[in-house]
Amino acid sequence: MTILLYDLVGRDGARPFSPHCWKATMALAHKGLDISTVPTRFLEVPTVEGGVSKLVPVIRDGEKVVADSFAIALYLDEAYPERPTLFCGDGGKAMARFIERWSQLTIHPYVSTAAIMDLHAMQDEANAAYFRQNREQRFGKRLEEVEAARDAGLGAFRASLE
Repeated sequence: MTILLYDLVGRDGARPFSPHCWKATMALAHKGLDISTVPTRFLEVPTVEGGVSKLVPVIRDGEKVVADSFAIALYLDEAYPERPTLFCGDGGKAMARFIERWSQLTIHPYVSTAAIMDLHAMQDEANAAYFRQNREQRFGKRLEEVEAARDAGLGAFRASLE
């Protein structure tokens, strides 16, 4: 059976860009499972599998729908125990949770500002307008201002990695 993976893309449906979707893609590949990706743009996410999640990745495995890259990994290990493990037990799950949380707090905030205009440029007109409105609300400033401040934040980002 082929697992459907809803993968975030921009104007070019063959160019996924979400690191969270990449995690799900790599977990599925590690398990050696057959997948079919569904290119999904920002404005399409609310309709994925009847609106099961505000975010992707989302997978459908038969009748089972799972959202969130970590939940997907947990599901895959439980549903396919005969395939290579993703965690090697509870200790591996705890370590993976730690790394996920650390990257969310340390890496993603800077990377999201560094790549913001590139991500905006990847969208078609309607999704670019959505992306701009959403991110400007999130950051409290125009995208161009977010991008202009990225160099100032580089030193602090590097220090956070030490």
